Amino acid sequence: MKPKFTKVLMLLIFSIIAFSCITESTKKETLNEDLSCYPNSNRPSQVITYEEMNKMMSAFDKGPKKELNKYLKKVSKGKDSVSTNYNWYKLDDLKQYIAYIERISKEKDIPVTGFRIYPSTYPKNYKEKDLRNRQTLIFTPTTTIGGKDDVAFEPLYSEKGRPIEILEFLKKVRAKQVNKASLPNLSMQDGLESSSANRLPPTPPYHD
Repeated sequence: MKPKFTKVLMLLIFSIIAFSCITESTKKETLNEDLSCYPNSNRPSQVITYEEMNKMMSAFDKGPKKELNKYLKKVSKGKDSVSTNYNWYKLDDLKQYIAYIERISKEKDIPVTGFRIYPSTYPKNYKEKDLRNRQTLIFTPTTTIGGKDDVAFEPLYSEKGRPIEILEFLKKVRAKQVNKASLPNLSMQDGLESSSANRLPPTPPYHD
């Protein structure tokens, strides 16, 4: 293969990759040298220093985690005394979840402003025994309601341009008042479906 032709071919391949990356971006902004497919891949203001991280982790270990460990030891009757150290999400799963929320929210003409992340605990009778009584996280999409940008809402059952807060559904579930006649586009098989996400593997029990 002639050197000149090789250069032209490599340039063509590079152009195709760059164009593909640009079309995936939600905004046509100038990309960084790493050809990131995100509109802004600069260092965000939310990142912290290791000194901050160490102080925050130490404060948690000396305070809340001690109580969580005591609770786990009590409910497991001494079988386990180490609470959840961290939860983990695969990057592809996060990307798919964000893409899913953006799609179903766009179909309802409701802008997504972000996600609330609720701390929670698997119940003592949870179907997966290894997860029982362990701490976990629940992701819920948010939008703007009443001038607040961080209100958790349910895009699945919201009407066009009219977001419904997830609290409305939690109230119905807690009061056991969920039925097909009470909600539009209701989807119920093993329970009332939501757009919130969990299914995070906590550690322990799997590995440290």
